[in-house]
Amino acid sequence: MARSLLVLFLSGPAYFLAYQVNPTLHFGIGHWDSAFLADVKQFYPPIRMDGPFRHPDNSVEVREFVGRLTKREAGFQIPYHALKTPIQLHLRCHRFGLQCSVTLKINNHPIQDFVFTKQSYPWGGIRAVIPQEVAEAGPLRIDLHILGGDTPPSHFPADFGLGVDWIEVSPMSQGVILLPTFAQWLRFFLFLFSGYFFVRFLGAGPRAAPVAMLVLAGLVLTMTVFYPVITPRILAFAWFCFPLGIFALWIAELLDKRNSWSNHKKLTPRR
Repeated sequence: MARSLLVLFLSGPAYFLAYQVNPTLHFGIGHWDSAFLADVKQFYPPIRMDGPFRHPDNSVEVREFVGRLTKREAGFQIPYHALKTPIQLHLRCHRFGLQCSVTLKINNHPIQDFVFTKQSYPWGGIRAVIPQEVAEAGPLRIDLHILGGDTPPSHFPADFGLGVDWIEVSPMSQGVILLPTFAQWLRFFLFLFSGYFFVRFLGAGPRAAPVAMLVLAGLVLTMTVFYPVITPRILAFAWFCFPLGIFALWIAELLDKRNSWSNHKKLTPRR
C-alpha cells in the first residue's frame, strides 16, 4: 500500500510537467465538444458541410468539415489556464457572407469588436490577443455577441450567429506555466485510484500493485504529452470502466461458484 501511495504522490508533479509540453492547444468544435460549450442551448447540433477554405496565399480549396452553428449569443469554456503570458486566440468562424459585428469578451472582460463583411467569407475568423491579467483570471470563458447584420436566408435559423469550426490558443511569451483545471486533476487521480482498486480486485500482490499503477501513470503521462485535449475525456471514460470491469468479474466469479456448486451437488451420491 505504501509503495502505491508513493507512486500516486509522485505522479502528480509528473502529470503537471507533462501538461507543459504542448502550450499551444487546438480545440475542435463539432465532435466531442460538449465540455467546451458554456451552454449547449446556445448552439445547434453538429453539422457536416462542404465549404471553401482560404490558404495563406489566398488560394481557395473546398473542404468538408464538421462544425456548429451558434445563436446570436454563444459562449465557450476552454480548459486552458496560462500564467506569465498574454495569449493569442484564433477562433475559426464565418457568417456565410452575411454582414454583422461581433463583440468578444474573455472572462467577462471586453477584448475587441470585429466586423464581418461579405468579403470575410470564405472562413474569416477572429484573432485576438488576450492580455496576461485576463488570461491569469482562470480557464478561458469566451463570449460572443452578434450585433446587427443581414437577415439570414430562410434555410438558416432566424437567430443564426456564426458557423464555428475550431478554437486555438497559444502563449505569446517564453516561460509560460499551464495549470491543469480542477476537473483535469480530478479525472487523473480518480483514474489512478480506480486502477489501483481494479488491480487489487484481481488479486495482485503488494509488489505487483505499485508496478501496475506505475504503468497506468506512465500511459496517462504519455497521452498528456501527445494528446492533451482528448486525454481528460479518455480518463473520464476509463475510470468509469474500471468499476464496470470489477462488477463484470464479480458476476463471472459468482456464476462460476454457482456452477461448481451445482456440479458438486450432482456428483454427490444420494444416501
